[in-house]
Amino acid sequence: MTNPSRQTLLGSLPASFDSGPEWLRALRGRAADALREQGLPTKRTEAWRFTPVRSVVDAEFSREEESAPSLVSAVPEGVAVRSLRQVLQAEPELLAGRLDLGGAPTHFAALNTALFSDGLWIDVPAGTAGEAPIELAHAISTSSERGVAYPRVLVTLGDNAELTLIETYAGGEAEQLTNSVVEVDLGRNAKMSHVRVHENAGLQVGRVDVRQGADSSYRSTVVTLGGALLRFDVRCLLQGKGAECQLDGAYLIDGEDHVDHHTLVEHQASHCRSAQTYRGIASGKGTAVFDGIVVVHRDAQKTEAHQENRNLLLSDTATVHTKPHLEIDADDVVCSHGVTVGSLDQEQLFYLRARGIPEDLAHSMLTYAFLKTIVDRVSHEPTRARMREALLTRLPHGDDIEGVA
Repeated sequence: MTNPSRQTLLGSLPASFDSGPEWLRALRGRAADALREQGLPTKRTEAWRFTPVRSVVDAEFSREEESAPSLVSAVPEGVAVRSLRQVLQAEPELLAGRLDLGGAPTHFAALNTALFSDGLWIDVPAGTAGEAPIELAHAISTSSERGVAYPRVLVTLGDNAELTLIETYAGGEAEQLTNSVVEVDLGRNAKMSHVRVHENAGLQVGRVDVRQGADSSYRSTVVTLGGALLRFDVRCLLQGKGAECQLDGAYLIDGEDHVDHHTLVEHQASHCRSAQTYRGIASGKGTAVFDGIVVVHRDAQKTEAHQENRNLLLSDTATVHTKPHLEIDADDVVCSHGVTVGSLDQEQLFYLRARGIPEDLAHSMLTYAFLKTIVDRVSHEPTRARMREALLTRLPHGDDIEGVA
């Protein structure tokens, strides 16, 4: 029996947008028009060919009313955190031109742009250094078995500002969908560390767009601990001379989980640097995808860009698709990329076994060490410790590993 409150994702788009400032109505209208014309992605969409979204695109969901994500920590002095809904009602001109930093949104990001109702704006004024991190918790809580929510976060850093942001996406049932968008705008010499943790058991589609000014620095660490379906995109536009970004990721999947990480780094100015390091472990019937793109534009001389994706397959039924690649239109660059898909190192395994460590414990120790190198890059010690614990709880003999790690 059909639930009358449910609609397909495209069917939930209104015919017109009548509330909010004119610029926001126009922005929502363009996003909706693009969706109606192009549709949501299918297997024929090149960048989505390994992402099984047909069941999501064709399904009917009940719309959940968004609220701003929960603040887990105190807000550092000098940093402003405001509800997007409240700002759009009281001072909408402050957000004009700031909700489409990555250009015209497409696919699920366009759907979020058309339909989000609230979120957070984190604004760090010029010269302000947030000494303590801001921690946000996104937890989808629906009144139905099949609900959809559209979280949205805008982060703006003025010149010479600094911020650490930690986001956790948790909860959710197998048929609940979270479609999130985070936008980051970094001024000259601004520095941001961004940690994102996926512990949601349901369906997740997320996108982060970063626009970087001269000499700015963006560091992302993404830790993904399973999920029925996760598709996560990060796009960094290095628009100012001397900007740099570091994208790190760790993923651990089992059962029939599917996790899909896509990165796009565009070097648009000279003397910029980027590095990507993603590591993943797939077991059971899980599927992992990594698709990393670096684009070096013609004026981006003196570019340095590196990509690395390492994967371990722990079962014969797990699958990994990986494709790091470079598109270079400049001649004075230093660029590299590398990928591996294999099993545990037999020499390391032999070394542990020769010292009396049981084989199954040795397997878990090496698996933990493989991902721990990424988790250890998280600068915030409480979050780093929590991520280590989360990994250990998902590995056999986690308690034994903790005693020797």
